[in-house]
Amino acid sequence: MSETRNANSIERGCDDPQGASLPTNAMKIAETLPVDAPSEDAINILRSETALSRFPIHRLANRGIVNIEIRRKDAQGSVTFLWEVSHNSRYGQPGPLAYKLDTLVINRRIDEAGRPVPKLLRLGSLAEIARELELGADTNKVKRALRQNAFAGITAKTAYRALDGSQRSFEFSDTRYGLILTGERLPSGAKADAVYLIFHDLYLEVLNNAPRRPLDYDYLRDLSPAPQRFYEIISYEIFPAIKFGHRAKLPYSEFCEYSTLTRYFEFEQVKKQMYKIHLPHIKAGYISRVEYETTTDKEGEADWNMLYTPGEKARFQQLVFDFGIISGRKERMFRSKPSPQKSGAVAPRALPLELPLSPVEPPSNQKAISLVKHFYKKRYGQEQPPSSREIAEAEQYLAEDETWAHFLTEFTSKQGKEKDGFPNDFGGVKKLVAQAREPYDAKRKQKEVISLKKTRQSHLEAHQSAYHAFLGELLGGRLESSLPEAFRVFTEQEERTRRFYRVRAHKSERAAESLADFDREAVRIARLLAFIDQNPKCGIPDFWQWDEKINQTPFASQPHD
Repeated sequence: MSETRNANSIERGCDDPQGASLPTNAMKIAETLPVDAPSEDAINILRSETALSRFPIHRLANRGIVNIEIRRKDAQGSVTFLWEVSHNSRYGQPGPLAYKLDTLVINRRIDEAGRPVPKLLRLGSLAEIARELELGADTNKVKRALRQNAFAGITAKTAYRALDGSQRSFEFSDTRYGLILTGERLPSGAKADAVYLIFHDLYLEVLNNAPRRPLDYDYLRDLSPAPQRFYEIISYEIFPAIKFGHRAKLPYSEFCEYSTLTRYFEFEQVKKQMYKIHLPHIKAGYISRVEYETTTDKEGEADWNMLYTPGEKARFQQLVFDFGIISGRKERMFRSKPSPQKSGAVAPRALPLELPLSPVEPPSNQKAISLVKHFYKKRYGQEQPPSSREIAEAEQYLAEDETWAHFLTEFTSKQGKEKDGFPNDFGGVKKLVAQAREPYDAKRKQKEVISLKKTRQSHLEAHQSAYHAFLGELLGGRLESSLPEAFRVFTEQEERTRRFYRVRAHKSERAAESLADFDREAVRIARLLAFIDQNPKCGIPDFWQWDEKINQTPFASQPHD
């Protein structure tokens, strides 16, 4: 079998022997989804900056050391692009766990903080981070990964396009952020109640000014490091492929360079390596077909263009991302110029250059009239006086739910504008009701989840002092009588900690201060909270257990918004 034939072989992830193909007009995303398309939940969106995240910082292999250096030169030999990453020999090169920490925890906190991103960012306790990374109570691994990331030095020379459209240079030789662990001093002089990052100014400028792109956080989280990195890299190409109806292309050499994986030069080794990386995405339906095209890189070395047909999951993600289904935020990743009217396409209804004045309608119809006018404004860029039939239809949608009516109008006008002219008028809205229902329900569900999260957080903040008072009573003597085993284990831990500070107090100012504050009630409560966090089965209730069983006004009895 010739190499060319090998290189054009196909990995199929579907039962159709011809493979799954995209329709010519790839903007018909929703129409290509089957009735039972993946609607199990609204996508949990993570937005990350696009200027630097595509470049590698971590070693994805479990062992060894990887040289991370990317350098580009112009015809005269001058360096036009540089990306080098070094590591601290004491803590080691950032590996798979540090990569997961960076992409799943830190990027999530940055996204949740909004813009401008604060210079001082709270990550949470080591125990909270360990749980998020599914490490159980192993906070030592978290601490090491945090330090690996914090001490990773980046030397960079690159450029990016900022949100305001300007071209910005990024020349940097530093780490991205400093690390403050729980109990250490914050810039304000106070003791840190959790793990914090202090972003270095140039890196913070990128976080605040670079465009962001959405990724499916839950999908990202469930992937092992190499397939996760593949998702992050190929997503730059997958969504334009969906939008414009072609296959996504990724050179094998480029993927290896940006993922720090070993690059092979024999096709059978390449295919074997990539099969393991492609497999979870094929099983999930993110890609439905993979093809290889033989080529060479700039140095004349053997290379392969990897060509991907997006699957249903990718099209579903694009649908959700395009319509901003999270927290009511809308963020378009890709914007294209409107294409010329195709022959055979339905022409939009002609609008007069000057619209006649409409008679004043009764107040009861104003919402319906505004809804119809809004449809035409979004669809054609110009308002259109509604007919009585259109007003009646709009009133039906509004009577069901005003929020739904406005979402449906936005959805259908956008579909019409970007899908060759359908629907042409407000009467066509009803034909897209079923299509719009799924993303609408997903958006509503996500809002409910976010609302519940905010309500719970408000409740926790309102009752936290009462819970701490309860813990203070336990420390005052009730713990020993009510939970003797927990009291014994906690007391032994307290004594070990006290001895630790005593031994170091004469040579460490921080240890001396900790020893002086050791018996303060607030400090003892903080240690008890950490003990509960690390020993969830000790019998001492955490906040939500206390709230449910002891609090006189528990969360469940709070009135709903």
